[in-house]
Amino acid sequence: MKTVVRRARPALGTLVELGIVLPRADPARPPPWALAALAAGFEALGAVEQATSAFLPESDVGRFNSARAGATLPVTGDTARVLRLALRLARATDGLFDVTCRTGLGDWSLGRLGGAALLCKHAPNVRLDLGGVAKGYAVDRALEAMTARARSLGRRASCWVNAGGDLRTQGVELRVCLRDERGGGAWPWLTLRRGALATSDFAPTARARLAAGRARGLHVSVLSPRCLWSDALTKVVALSGRCDHPLIASHQAYAFVHDAALSGSGR
Repeated sequence: MKTVVRRARPALGTLVELGIVLPRADPARPPPWALAALAAGFEALGAVEQATSAFLPESDVGRFNSARAGATLPVTGDTARVLRLALRLARATDGLFDVTCRTGLGDWSLGRLGGAALLCKHAPNVRLDLGGVAKGYAVDRALEAMTARARSLGRRASCWVNAGGDLRTQGVELRVCLRDERGGGAWPWLTLRRGALATSDFAPTARARLAAGRARGLHVSVLSPRCLWSDALTKVVALSGRCDHPLIASHQAYAFVHDAALSGSGR
């Protein structure tokens, strides 16, 4: 009989749950390797949040936002990878995807000096907000850290990460329902067996500022192999109004649009 070991903590502006499925174990006394894998997942998740959150003054993004024009700041590898993705998406969408939230798309750049990534600020008013992509990246990093730690201990982990509207699973079936925001209850939607699903809320009361246009009143969900892409592509679909945007096919993804009365929830 299989046993599920799961832990949850507040992070990334939501409650994040990490889980591992074990063939045989006492749920009250999970094996040390499983606890080590869960700890590695939370450690990776925390590192991404500490580096990329716009709400933390000492994060890479926080330091950039408070810096003077002309500043050059060393940033972590996590921040650099998310920023490179943001640049690729900006180019692929002709500037529609903009992590500066229209404060200066061309007023920042990313370079290197030796082995260090450097973030450069070219204008005083430009601000970065990586909330539209860093959450999915953090989910990927957490799952990868869990599987890597398990592998280093001679185990193979069947696990998942559930960060609110962002899910990724490997070797575990996650049942995803559409929650009825108006009438209550939930409707079975799909079973995620491998890969990632992200859902973003663009209802009028939502915090999503990137899509204050075509997607108002909607939820957008994207299935793809990695949560990084699922998270980012929900914004591309919302901003472009296209479930068939070329980036969807190029990343082996599938996009869905729901009425604001329905939103995705995992397991």
